[in-house]
Amino acid sequence: MREDVKDLELEESESKQPSLWEIFSITAKIGGVTLGGGYAMIPIIREEFTQKRSFLTDEEFTTLLVIAQSLPGPIAVNTSTLVGYKLRKLPGTICAVLGSIFFPTMIILAIAMVIGQYYEVFKPFLSGMKTPLFSVLLITVLRMWKTDVRTWEDIIIFAVTFSIVSFLKFNPVVVILLGLVYGVIRSTLFKSERKNGK
Repeated sequence: MREDVKDLELEESESKQPSLWEIFSITAKIGGVTLGGGYAMIPIIREEFTQKRSFLTDEEFTTLLVIAQSLPGPIAVNTSTLVGYKLRKLPGTICAVLGSIFFPTMIILAIAMVIGQYYEVFKPFLSGMKTPLFSVLLITVLRMWKTDVRTWEDIIIFAVTFSIVSFLKFNPVVVILLGLVYGVIRSTLFKSERKNGK
């Protein structure tokens, strides 16, 4: 009986695992229809992989996003890479990267051929995208706030980070690295406290 239950659980977990084609097609669709650059793609990636298909939890995606922001390179490609690796290891990584860059590469090549001659035609369109892009980024921040800012400590860290990046003009990469160091130290201290408590 227990073996049957284990087999059923295994089948369920395998059924939730996306195929390589799914990873490629999802990231390709996102890359092909999302305007506004890397950060505009983040909420779409989150929605596709966590809400619509439940391949990842919100916490798992947030963790991957934090790592992606800490790495050099385009944020959307970094996030897709980590999502692909989380879901299907190296094959998933390759499919996610190829999918995320496929349509943008084709579109950029096409635009590059005519942008010099028709820049004045594109200029009003690009200017009009500023407000919608800001709205998309604001929604992403609010969603992350609901899931990740839960305690006074989180609020204080957010306020300090926002202040030193916005007003003191600290390099965001340095701030992110400091946050990683703080997280490691805090986690280590928390584990030692739990051991001492036992």
